[in-house]
Amino acid sequence: MQIPGKIKALVVDDNAYARAIASLNFGKLGVTDVDEAMGGAEAILALLSKRYDVMLMDWYMPDVSGAGVLHVLRDTRFGPASTTPVILMTAYASRENIVRAREIGVDAILVKPFTAEQLGMAMNRVLTPIPRDDAETADEIFL
Repeated sequence: MQIPGKIKALVVDDNAYARAIASLNFGKLGVTDVDEAMGGAEAILALLSKRYDVMLMDWYMPDVSGAGVLHVLRDTRFGPASTTPVILMTAYASRENIVRAREIGVDAILVKPFTAEQLGMAMNRVLTPIPRDDAETADEIFL
C-alpha cells in the first residue's frame, strides 16, 4: 500500500525505538517527510512551527500526555494546526482510553504493535474523512 501525494508526518513518542518503527512504517507507505518528537511538549512546539498532514502520537508520555497535547491542539486558538488529523498509537486500548481519546479529538487509533498496512488504513481514514454523523458507526480502531 502506498499513500499518494506528498505527506508531512509527525511521530510523537517518548520511546526512541517506537519512533523509529513508526517512521520506518511511514517510509514503507512512501511517506518520507517525517519529523519526530520525543514528547508532548516537543510536539506542540513542532506543530506551532510547521504544518503537518498527520500526526501519529503515543497516549502515555511523561512530560505532556497524548491527552494533554490534544487538549492544546484541538483548541481553535491554536490556529490552523488545530485541524491536524491525529492517529493515536497505544498499547493500552482499553474501552475507557478509546472513548476518552475519541471525545478529545483523536481521528483513528492503532494498537501497538501495528503494521505498515494498518498504518496505511488509518492514514486513508483520516486523510479522507467521513461525515461526522457516520463516524459513530465507523471502524476506527485498526488492530
